[in-house]
Amino acid sequence: MPRQRNPRVAPDVPRGVEFTIATGVAELRDEPDGTTFLWVNGVPSSPLDADPDVLAFEYMRHLSAVVDAWGPPPRLLALHVGAAACAFPRHLAHRLPDSGHIAVDVDATLPELVRGWWDLPRAPRLRIRAQDGLEAVASRRDESLDLVVRDAFAGDATPVALAGPEWWGHAARALRPRGLVLANVGTRPGDPTAAADVAAARGAFDDVAAIGEHAVLKGRRRGNVVLAAVKGGSLDLTPLRRYAGSAPLPTGVATDWTG
Repeated sequence: MPRQRNPRVAPDVPRGVEFTIATGVAELRDEPDGTTFLWVNGVPSSPLDADPDVLAFEYMRHLSAVVDAWGPPPRLLALHVGAAACAFPRHLAHRLPDSGHIAVDVDATLPELVRGWWDLPRAPRLRIRAQDGLEAVASRRDESLDLVVRDAFAGDATPVALAGPEWWGHAARALRPRGLVLANVGTRPGDPTAAADVAAARGAFDDVAAIGEHAVLKGRRRGNVVLAAVKGGSLDLTPLRRYAGSAPLPTGVATDWTG
């Protein structure tokens, strides 16, 4: 049976009706399974589910699996670049009650709206602010973060300023030893953008792993690939490959993906 729409998820926001935000337009849409999705400029951006353990987007489940394989410190401090509706920060804050999260978004309107949509943790556990994604990492002190998550898009592509050596270099600098960076990369056959992103990641970190559907990793169709790198070390890929082997869609883990 389909789940009923949960009244805690943006109860006063009309569904399927566009509203203006600083970077364009957005709308909320309900799905039959009870999940609400935030769409930004015609692109699905965030799932909103009453259960913080549920992640409707496949790539977010990949992100969570990498955090598990990494083994987060108990008092983790994370910076999320590309906040949208804060689905992944909310998920991690629920799973890691002693963790702290800073979520930034280039859109000045969304941070004001999302607090009223659903049950997000309050500051200081989750701080949400409008900020440019490059500025967010560049302004961090050296070795001041345990985790950096990049999930920022302009339409369906990563902004160029967040996919180059400058962004990746600041992410590496801001991480503590053994800290983790995760990046959601949108890729499509014949598009060189992802290759430049991966090259910049490999320039900043010794080992970079990629997780995604086999067809996407092989460049046969468009989709999302998660890049993961540990500062001064590497991930234990055994639990990550075990997760990939049981994923609903054919999923692989690669250490030689070039985009």
